[in-house]
Amino acid sequence: MVVAGVAATEPGDLVALLVPLSFLIVGTLVALRQPLNGEAWLLIGTGVAFAVAFTLPFEGSWVVPVTMMATHVLLRFPEGRLPSSRWTAFSWFCVVLPVVLSVVVTSSSPEAISGGANPYYLPWTRALVPAIALLPAVMLVSAGSLVSRYRNAGSAQRHQIRWIAFAGAAVVAWYAVTLGVSLTYDQVVGIDSTQSSWFGGGYPLWLTALQMSALLSFMLIPASFGIAILRYRLYDIDRLISRTTSYLIVSGLVIGTYVLIVTLASDLLKASSSLSVAAATLAAAAAFRPLLRRIRSAVDRRFDRAHFNAVHTTEVFAAELQHIVDAEMVGERMSDAVTATLQPAHLRLWLAGHHD
Repeated sequence: MVVAGVAATEPGDLVALLVPLSFLIVGTLVALRQPLNGEAWLLIGTGVAFAVAFTLPFEGSWVVPVTMMATHVLLRFPEGRLPSSRWTAFSWFCVVLPVVLSVVVTSSSPEAISGGANPYYLPWTRALVPAIALLPAVMLVSAGSLVSRYRNAGSAQRHQIRWIAFAGAAVVAWYAVTLGVSLTYDQVVGIDSTQSSWFGGGYPLWLTALQMSALLSFMLIPASFGIAILRYRLYDIDRLISRTTSYLIVSGLVIGTYVLIVTLASDLLKASSSLSVAAATLAAAAAFRPLLRRIRSAVDRRFDRAHFNAVHTTEVFAAELQHIVDAEMVGERMSDAVTATLQPAHLRLWLAGHHD
């Protein structure tokens, strides 16, 4: 299963337009605000590379923009500079490697994916096919540079890196799910995955939509870079991760409950189809709210600790108010709660009838 020739069909036309455009727009916005930031020009270059790759007839044209996105853009985040001079040789290796691999992917097979003879076939490139394994390796090393930078970064830069990590994990997870579903469909229907391509025809509408969404998810990468560089202070990434994780877990449990009840009611109890569906719907709806509250609390405790601690502090303060009658003590407890939850730079509390 490969993604090739996506510009040849209508869904592919949409992907070929929106993915490069997202990189170009975000890169331009960053360049206008921070013209000396090399990361902005890398994003623009990646958008141009994607646009060129989608229009070229070569099957390996995707290697260069994908490698740029997963290596150079990560290595130089957030200001366009390498973490240290020790990364210079690796950076140059990431310049040469995608060029070589794009030639290998394009010319190593005598048959084209679309069928017929490959006009770009070069027999000697078959010996270089194992080098394709270097591609995910350099991507992992580049991601590792972010981990190293995260450990030595201050709170602001850590907040920026979490945006990139969240977007990258979302894209990888969605793409992996789509690839797995596509391969499974190929196996069930009897399609040769090595000779098939996304948007190449023969797939049902729902699978084509899933494949298109996986490719469009690459737009999350430039979006996350734009937010991380320009607007990261306006959004709480820990809160976003917490809520996303909560709803994903709850959705999975509710869907599993629904399928289980429908299966049991239909097979074991011999109930009618409409009755089993109605029972499953009611059970899933009844379970949603309690599950969401419990799972959100557990996930907040792990991913959104600041929010969890703030809520806990507020609850403790509210409970203490039921037993405290002294105004001075109420003021002290309130000051402690506000400081712990909001962390203000200055705090002054005025109580009626007191001069302190």
